[in-house]
Amino acid sequence: MTPEQAVQALDALLDEAMSAIRPPLRYRDGWPWSTERTAGPDDHSLGYATATRDRYVMTKVAPSKYGALLGITERGWRARGYRITAVNPRQPAMFASTPAGYGVCLLVGAAGNITFQAGVGPIPVIRDRDPFGTYVPEPTLPDGRPDILPRYEDPFWSH
Repeated sequence: MTPEQAVQALDALLDEAMSAIRPPLRYRDGWPWSTERTAGPDDHSLGYATATRDRYVMTKVAPSKYGALLGITERGWRARGYRITAVNPRQPAMFASTPAGYGVCLLVGAAGNITFQAGVGPIPVIRDRDPFGTYVPEPTLPDGRPDILPRYEDPFWSH
């Protein structure tokens, strides 16, 4: 697939991965990136890359709601034919593969930041430029860190 097709597939996959969540969560998408696939003791290129995109949840989710979020998401993923490959309620995190063989995950960070991530491919290896176009800088906090911390209150999720 082309990088443009990969971005469309990533967005569709992230939309699908979050479709069962009610009430819906607010989010912002990160810039996509590609990872060249390598193998062997010499780490030689396999000639293709995987495209990945993060979707940062900007709705505050109370720690007491992490289990509900994981449960709703898991049921939605299973209903769509996703195969759950790992669940870690201590982090919390959940990883799955789709029927098409793509990967999705839900990660909860220490500061309460929640990220959905999707990966698709293969895409061509492009080394001399960003395969997804002219990079658009992502928002940052005043101290320069990425702006991925939730800020929006929700009557259900935040309390």
